[in-house]
Amino acid sequence: MSTFYNTDKEGRELIHGKEPPRPKYHEYPKEMSFPTAEDLACEAQLSAIGTWEPLKFNINETEWKKNEKSVTELWRPFQPKPGISNDRESILLYGAQDAQPTDPCGLAQMARNTGVKPSEDSMIYPTSAKQKFTCLNEVFDYFDFGRTFAVRLNQGGHYPPHRDHLLLRRPTFRLIAFLGDSTGALKWEVEEQRVHVEPNHLYYVDTRKMHSLWSGRHKSTMVVFNVMKNWENVMKVLSVLKYQ
Repeated sequence: MSTFYNTDKEGRELIHGKEPPRPKYHEYPKEMSFPTAEDLACEAQLSAIGTWEPLKFNINETEWKKNEKSVTELWRPFQPKPGISNDRESILLYGAQDAQPTDPCGLAQMARNTGVKPSEDSMIYPTSAKQKFTCLNEVFDYFDFGRTFAVRLNQGGHYPPHRDHLLLRRPTFRLIAFLGDSTGALKWEVEEQRVHVEPNHLYYVDTRKMHSLWSGRHKSTMVVFNVMKNWENVMKVLSVLKYQ
C-alpha cells in the first residue's frame, strides 16, 4: 500500500537514505585523519571568522521569485528515511558527472548502493538547474564548489542535531544562502544557541559544530554550498565578510 513513508506527493517511490556505520575515528589510518599543513592553516583562519558570519553578496529577492517559479517541477524529497515523516525537498545544483537536478542530494541517499558516502569534493559538475538560480550568479562565479543543492523545509521539516565533517581534514566548508522570506518561521541553532538569520543573505557556517534547524511553515528555502577548502577560497571568504 502506498503511504507517505514510501512515496512522495506525486506517488513516486522514495529513494531512502542508507546511513553507513558510525565512523570509528580512532581506527582510521593516520593518513586519513591527520591534517596537512594547509588543513591546519585553513581551519585556524576559518575559526577566527566565527561560527555564523554573513557575507556581503547581494541576493535579489525579485530575481529569486522568478527563479522559484522556474524550478517548481524539480523538487524531490531530501533523504527520506523509512517510517519517518520529515517534509524536506531538494534540487541538486552540483553533483557527479552527468548528474540531474532531480537526483538524490543527500550523502546517505548516494550511499544506498555502495554503503560509502561519496566525498563532497568529488561532485564538481553543475547540473542544468544551476543556470536557473540566477539570483546566485555572483556567488557561483566567485568560489569553487563541490556538492551543492537547494533545500526547502516545509512545515514540520527539520534536521535533528548533527555535525557535518568533523575532521580537520574535511575537503570542503559550508556556506548557506537564505532565499526569499524563508527566515521568519525557520529556526537555526548552533551549539544549542539560536542564531539570527537575515533574509536573502549568504552565511559562512561552521557546520562541524552541532547544529539543528526546523521550519514552522512551508517553503523555507536555502542553498547549501560546499566550497572547496583551500587557502585561496578561505582568503576569498575574508574578502567578502559583511563585517571586516
